[in-house]
Amino acid sequence: MSYSFEKLPQLVDKREGMRERGEYIDYGVASKKVRVWHHSLTEKYLGGSDAEAFAAYHVNTNGWPGIGYQFVIEPKNLVKGPDGKMRARIVWCHNPGVKSYHVGNSNKMSLGICVAGDYRKDKLDEATLLSISELHAVLVKDGIGDTDKSHNEMPGYSWKDCCVFDYEEAIKFKPVTKDKKPEQLPGKYTVQEGDTFWSIAGNDGAQGVTVNDLIAANPNVNPRKLKVGQVINFGKAQNAYTKKPGQPKNPQASYKYPLPSDVLKQGSKGIGVKQLQNALNAVYFKCGTADGFFGPKVRDALRRFQMVYLPYEVDGVYGPNTRRKLQAVLKSKAG
Repeated sequence: MSYSFEKLPQLVDKREGMRERGEYIDYGVASKKVRVWHHSLTEKYLGGSDAEAFAAYHVNTNGWPGIGYQFVIEPKNLVKGPDGKMRARIVWCHNPGVKSYHVGNSNKMSLGICVAGDYRKDKLDEATLLSISELHAVLVKDGIGDTDKSHNEMPGYSWKDCCVFDYEEAIKFKPVTKDKKPEQLPGKYTVQEGDTFWSIAGNDGAQGVTVNDLIAANPNVNPRKLKVGQVINFGKAQNAYTKKPGQPKNPQASYKYPLPSDVLKQGSKGIGVKQLQNALNAVYFKCGTADGFFGPKVRDALRRFQMVYLPYEVDGVYGPNTRRKLQAVLKSKAG
């Protein structure tokens, strides 16, 4: 059977492949009467705030057969729609009729939808609101569920602080068309609670300033230790690292620490590895003597660098994204 929700551009089918230790019973779509909205209590941009991490927790810690939700909306993973707007990824975890564990004695009659995030602190962004409203619309179209409720509106859960966000307003969300131009970016920005260079840049450049720009324009700021009230260069950071269109780039050879363009991993050898070692040592991710051999020390240093600057790509492999971040950090330190 095919469903309308399968046509959503932000939908990813992961019914197979996530952590499980058994099978839930599928009672069919007709068994679902209520669409139950949850939030995960994990801040939305954390590494473990996604369907795969929830599946591991539900199986390993709770001892459940598999993940407890039919759908998980992931604000940290964005997908561009045909209209050019970004949407939070929707992970399809189970067939709609599955009786999974998410709302106690009401599991059989309830469809579980979890919006990743701790909405006691986090805010629903437009990309997430679009996915909530669009998923709701197609579930209604497919006849999956008759009504919507928050987790704490279900029998026995009135004490539960979930889902916190106003799901009724979220499912009615429509993007506002703005005719006027957005205001000019402020030259300086004051760091607020929960800010990271990634969130300030707005998905690495959506505001016209990339994470690399912020790193390059704020050489004395540790991105891992931002402080509330700290003032950083923001609008003034635009093009601090990324060149304006048409502006020639400096050749790699002109940098104090030129970087290799090849993909390097443990076991690689040669001048490219030596360049990588010199660069990592220069930005204080020490990896020992630059001997041209990619060994465990280099992999460890590279992973530590990625944990700080590429937290969703910590694989110990030197590739294009790591190269761009490393070059930005070197540039911020006049390297």
